[in-house]
Amino acid sequence: MAAEFLAQLSSFALPGIRLAPGQLSPVPGAFEPAWIEGLPLPVADARPSTQSVALADGATFDRVVSEFDRVREHRDQPRTQVYESIHVRSGGWPSLVTLHLAGLLRREVVCTLYQSYANDRTLGAHRDDWFGVIVQMRGTKRWRIWQSPSPQSSPDEIVMRAGDVLLLPKHMKHEVDTPTDPGHSLHLVFAVMDESLDAQSRERAMST
Repeated sequence: MAAEFLAQLSSFALPGIRLAPGQLSPVPGAFEPAWIEGLPLPVADARPSTQSVALADGATFDRVVSEFDRVREHRDQPRTQVYESIHVRSGGWPSLVTLHLAGLLRREVVCTLYQSYANDRTLGAHRDDWFGVIVQMRGTKRWRIWQSPSPQSSPDEIVMRAGDVLLLPKHMKHEVDTPTDPGHSLHLVFAVMDESLDAQSRERAMST
């Protein structure tokens, strides 16, 4: 499972990260939809007790651990649900993929799962401090992305469906929402950091 996912992802993600880190690259149909939708994810009853979830929008950020609290918080304030660092908190195939990506790139990589529904409040327009490798796992997500830094520029719109991948450069402004058809979305973000694994190793050695 992890090996097949990584093999397909690496074929286009690694060149995109290494050769064109500033270029927005959508890859429609990178994975077969039925296959990608069948991969297990740590959501709802499958979420381990170690997996925290942050319910977030542009104004609030509430972290919960229990499934009861997650359901209650979302019912009271429907917001994007952020399953944080699933590569270390949930394990499974995303952990193996993250580990191998980090080894291939010699960079720190963090894997996060985003769950949302139509009409959920979102994070709003923002920029991230990492290169994002985004994989649409289920449902549909609409992205508005400003490729030009000019305040007068208009965003490009990309609608991602199960199996699609997006390579999003660091600091590129974007905003997302979940369309009413089918009304839900699950996507993974493999966040590739600037810090090298070698630098991390040196820092750990110096602190011991």
